[in-house]
Amino acid sequence: MDPQQHFDQSKKAMLPLIEKSIPAMQETKSCLNQAKDQATFQKCVEIMIALEQEMQAKMGRGAMPGADKAQSQPPKKIEFNEQNKQNMLKFLDQSILVGQSLKNCFTSSQSADQMQSCMQAAKPKQ
Repeated sequence: MDPQQHFDQSKKAMLPLIEKSIPAMQETKSCLNQAKDQATFQKCVEIMIALEQEMQAKMGRGAMPGADKAQSQPPKKIEFNEQNKQNMLKFLDQSILVGQSLKNCFTSSQSADQMQSCMQAAKPKQ
């Protein structure tokens, strides 16, 4: 498969998933900001677990080695405490930014080279 075909297929497959994941991450972040106990915290975590399971189903569980095995085990229950909450909020902030960059770059790019240039330009300056 040539690079352009690969880019076109990736864009077609990934853009709808990215467009769906950003609102779910924002919903989870909003939920976490309001979480004050384990039960509420767990409901927030379940938003992302449901999204992850849906995406894996759409992409095919066998796409990654060990994916089927991981899916047969229930997700670990994450303990509610301020540190875990803050870690998850920080992770969500970063994930939302990356998702938005990917969405913008996929939308504006017509080739793999354009996509790569767009993502390079979107990287935060350190």
